[in-house]
Amino acid sequence: MPEEDPTSSRSKAINEYPMTVTLFGPLRPADDLNRRTERVIKAHTNEQDHFTDITLLDGRQAGGMVVQYSVKALSPKSALRVGLVYLSQLCDLLSAVTQCPVTFYTTDDEAREERGRQHRQPMRVDRTLTAEEWLWVTGSLVAIRREHPRFLAAASWYRKGLIGNDCLDDFCCFWRVIERIAESYADKTNWSETDRGVRKRVAQLTTDLFEAGETPNLLKDAARVKRVIDMRNDISHGNVPISMDMIDTASEELEALEAAAFAVLDRMRRTKLAFDV
Repeated sequence: MPEEDPTSSRSKAINEYPMTVTLFGPLRPADDLNRRTERVIKAHTNEQDHFTDITLLDGRQAGGMVVQYSVKALSPKSALRVGLVYLSQLCDLLSAVTQCPVTFYTTDDEAREERGRQHRQPMRVDRTLTAEEWLWVTGSLVAIRREHPRFLAAASWYRKGLIGNDCLDDFCCFWRVIERIAESYADKTNWSETDRGVRKRVAQLTTDLFEAGETPNLLKDAARVKRVIDMRNDISHGNVPISMDMIDTASEELEALEAAAFAVLDRMRRTKLAFDV
């Protein structure tokens, strides 16, 4: 029987790596969140915790919102990969909760450029991130990753739409939010085997989530929903050449589509994803 290499266990040791990053967006933590640490982000991988804690700082002087956290991994390179994935998912949920575009940069040059851009703004209106919202984001992330990955995917599409610069891409991102949630969560209990189609799933989800008078304007108009679906298919699948008319139409619907996507995420969060955090 070969002898065990005494260096193998050391080479595979899990170490803790502290990470600090600045999040950018029209978002500031409430006063009671400054220096607040949460020890609730856990990874469901052989009962190992990839995150140990996470602290949220008010980084106004840095031109953003500073997050400090630690990652447990085999190497610095692995820690960086894991840490960025979790950080991106954290930003996805922050956007889904606050309706704010949240982003971060992995290089000092990019972050420095963004800080300079923000400091040059003559006026800025920020959304306050409350303690309740922050606790839900940090306390729910792992449960959502484990039990509701499609909600997390929808939140990711939503943030991509918020931070995008191409109206056609943003149009498709916001619609994918609604389509993904409808496909996964619409109540199909009384459906027959022949019941199919995106429009039916979206109509069912709308009924499931919203009371009369609360339905987003876009979702309560079946003909409008059909036009959005047709345009999304044309854009995504290249069914027709991109035209000025298509760009104008997508731009005109973008605000209502974003509002509908956020309303779906927000109502899902409040009614279907009430975790004990």
